[in-house]
This record gives sequence, structure tokens and C-alpha cells, in this order.
Amino acid sequence: MGFKKLTLLLFVCFASLISCESEDDNIHSNSSCGTHNGNQLHKGPEGGCYYYNSNGNKTYIDRSECNC
Repeated sequence: MGFKKLTLLLFVCFASLISCESEDDNIHSNSSCGTHNGNQLHKGPEGGCYYYNSNGNKTYIDRSECNC
């Protein structure tokens, strides 16, 4: 394998590793905004208040229940 091909391959592999860090990885790292029925509340980027249900999906609740 030529030097240029090897360099390109390494670049693509490195770039794909970096791209695995998506915005979804940061969803669970938001600060807590209280709890709702024992579930930790989060505030989304547009101000919505939600928690993750038992299926791992977001369940939105009234914004007044968020304390953040």
C-alpha cells in the first residue's frame, strides 16, 4: 500500500472515530432539572422538559415541572 493510500486510510479512520461523538452523547449529561415520578428531568435546547422512560425514549412533560 502506498504512503498516500495509508495516510488517507488513517485519516478516514480517525475522522470516523471523532464523528462518533454526536450531540446525542451529550443528552444525558445535561444538568438535572428535578424529578418526575422518580425519573430525572432534563431541559432540551428549545426549553422542553422531558425524562427518559423505561424504553429509553424521551417523554415530554409540562415545562413548569422543570426546576432549571
